[in-house]
Amino acid sequence: MSKTETLRQSAAASNETRLERLASQIEAVRQSRHQSAEELAATLEPLAQAMAALAEETRQTLTEIDRKSREQGEQFSRQIETAAASWRSAAQEAQTAADRLNQAGARMEWQHYGLAVMTGLITAALVSGFWLWLAPPTVQNQLDPKAVAEYLKPAVIAALKPSKGR
Repeated sequence: MSKTETLRQSAAASNETRLERLASQIEAVRQSRHQSAEELAATLEPLAQAMAALAEETRQTLTEIDRKSREQGEQFSRQIETAAASWRSAAQEAQTAADRLNQAGARMEWQHYGLAVMTGLITAALVSGFWLWLAPPTVQNQLDPKAVAEYLKPAVIAALKPSKGR
């Protein structure tokens, strides 16, 4: 419950009590039979003073309530402005962070492409180097056609001889 509401409730309770007393005094004046104007004035004077005091107190209470309401309104406006400013600041920071994240993602994409190309090149260089370094020795035979013919000659002659069963 705010201060203004508490003040209003207190003023309302005080006013109700005074109004009840005034109502009872007015009823007493209405029922009484006065002999003279002085007697009536003496009876009405406290009633008039009480009503004037009630009006003055009500005016002061309403002024105080109005002042408190304005203070609360101004305080609430300041709080809303502060919150809105902090929200705008947070939104700006979030946008900046999102932009940086996008830039980092783009850089990382190109870094991955570069890493894939470099991995391929290094792998190709290592495979080629190891292939050349660990390649089995090449055997280079030079065949002498005459020696080969002499070597194969008995087998070829035996294959070409007519067989006895023919």
